Amino acid sequence: MDSLTELDILEDVAKRLTDAGFSYMLTGSMAMNYYAEPRMTRDIDLVIALKVEDATRLIDTFSDTYYISDVAVTDAIQDLSMFNLIHLDSVVKVDIIVRKADEYRHNEFERRIQIEFAGIKLWIVSKEDLILSKIIWSKDTGSGLQSRDIKNLLATQPDEKYLHLWAEKLGVLTILENLKA
Repeated sequence: MDSLTELDILEDVAKRLTDAGFSYMLTGSMAMNYYAEPRMTRDIDLVIALKVEDATRLIDTFSDTYYISDVAVTDAIQDLSMFNLIHLDSVVKVDIIVRKADEYRHNEFERRIQIEFAGIKLWIVSKEDLILSKIIWSKDTGSGLQSRDIKNLLATQPDEKYLHLWAEKLGVLTILENLKA
């Protein structure tokens, strides 16, 4: 049997989420590869809108083929944090980020778009919101890789007005301006 790739797992997870009626979006490095110059990544990061009452249905959606911890799912939903799905045969890991409750994260989720990526129909974060998220992540981690990703994305002509508005609201306008320089 051929081994499954990250794209195979992404396609499977996206289909299962859609079929089960969950709202989600691809984010992180794999989303960046859609918008800008691709770089090697083994990350699959998905943001999902989940409520406590969704836990059992989500677990049932994946437990046949993925390792999924009941406790981790429930805790992540309650804490608005994250948990992992691990495909049992390929050991590919998917980070599931529970959508935060603040105004920006709701706005970001509403702006997601449906695309076809490597033959897979799925929902993805907007380019501008990916830039803003990467700025927030880089602020928290100091990651040089995030800074390179942001510069790469800024070169693809994002909506500057939207970026400026939210960067100012989120307190990261100086970082954005420095990355543009």
